[in-house]
Amino acid sequence: MCETNRKPVVLAVDDAPVSLQMIAAALNDQYQVVAFTKPTMLKDILEKVKPDLFLLDYRMPELSGFDLIPVIRGYEAHRETPIIILTALGTMEKVHSAVGFGVCDIIVKPFEPALLRERIARQLR
Repeated sequence: MCETNRKPVVLAVDDAPVSLQMIAAALNDQYQVVAFTKPTMLKDILEKVKPDLFLLDYRMPELSGFDLIPVIRGYEAHRETPIIILTALGTMEKVHSAVGFGVCDIIVKPFEPALLRERIARQLR
């Protein structure tokens, strides 16, 4: 496949398989979705995949989405890669702390598929 024709890669980490299924259903026509439920697998995945954008669940066992941000930013190739946090805890405090961690957007779950596509498209422009 020619590089100009490739679908952008969205890497999604969420401990809820149903959330990952919803993300894949919403995005598969426009994006290549790499999804997994174990945040501890991130480093292994980043050895094989170069995402154009990260979707991280805020609250997961073992590591939160915020815990994964320094791991992602530790890779030279991902210092500027957009990160969107998904959360069921949509308080303004969470939004402000997410921005402080270098997150470019926050989406409250449950989300509308069209909203997810629009927010991702905005970050990848």
